[in-house]
Amino acid sequence: MTAGGVYGNGKDSMSQEADKVTIRDRHTVTPVALTSARRAENDRQGVVRGRRVPAYVWFMLPGLILYVMFFIGPMFAAFRLSFTDWPGVGNTMHFIGLRNFADAFTDPQLATALWHNLQFFIIVFILQNTIGLGLALLLNARLPGHQVHRTVLYLPSILSLIVTGFIWELMLNPQIGLINPLLQGMGLGGLQRAWLGDPSITLIVVVLVQAWQWMGLPMVVYLAGLQSIPRELIEAAIVDGASARQVLLRITFPLLAAPFTILTVFCFIAMFRVFDIVYVLGGPLGEPDGSTTTLGTLIIQYAFGGLGGAASTMPEMSYAMAIGVLSYIFLGLIAGGMMLVLRRREVAFS
Repeated sequence: MTAGGVYGNGKDSMSQEADKVTIRDRHTVTPVALTSARRAENDRQGVVRGRRVPAYVWFMLPGLILYVMFFIGPMFAAFRLSFTDWPGVGNTMHFIGLRNFADAFTDPQLATALWHNLQFFIIVFILQNTIGLGLALLLNARLPGHQVHRTVLYLPSILSLIVTGFIWELMLNPQIGLINPLLQGMGLGGLQRAWLGDPSITLIVVVLVQAWQWMGLPMVVYLAGLQSIPRELIEAAIVDGASARQVLLRITFPLLAAPFTILTVFCFIAMFRVFDIVYVLGGPLGEPDGSTTTLGTLIIQYAFGGLGGAASTMPEMSYAMAIGVLSYIFLGLIAGGMMLVLRRREVAFS
């Protein structure tokens, strides 16, 4: 009995020791193994210092680096140089404070260029909300061949602006172009013009070319907005006796407030940054006689000089940068104000 008790007590002691080892292993060895495995998994999934780095960050990083190098960096450099009299060549520069900005506010050439950009915006804005919306309504009606028509109508928007400019420059040429012979063949020979040589009409012609290239975008955006309108709303209005005109004015138009906001702000920014079409059709000097000078071409004239027109024979790079900084601030403030007002309009219609 005593031996059994001793044996039993010894067995119990050994069992307790084994249990202690198991518990110790469970709390020391196993967590180490789990920690190593978890660390390897974290390394594989991109966890840094206990925080998981989303996978999309690594995809964004190359683009972000390029954006900082070629946009953010030059923007801050231009802002710094706009306070100097640096001509664009050499290392000679002097800090002149706000003189460039003061000169810009009294520059008649800048006022003329801004007026031309404003005409771009007004005309394209009207056309995108009439022709662009009208085309979207026709395509949304799903007439026969609507898919082909949608592709053909959107095709100009995917063309390069430079290519578009050269195409229209050839078509508008009074000697070898297609527009004047077409008018002659239609019995409208009295309307023939030197389309890119008459200062009284050249700006309108360039704006219409820009609108032709632009029109595919509002058409597609409005079409997407129309297709997102619940069919039940329109059917309920028709059952209640609403006419097609009432459905369009009371249901369709209010529910297109979001596309209208996007297109209005985008059109404003794009038309005040227009450059390619103007450069191809009017040249860097905004010919003829500066009638097509815009903000973009004016900055080129001042930046590189030697072009005649508004620029002197010497480059004024720092002054051109000051105009660019002012335009950046101007577009940001106006576009932000437009977004604020139009967003409130969306809420009112929702």
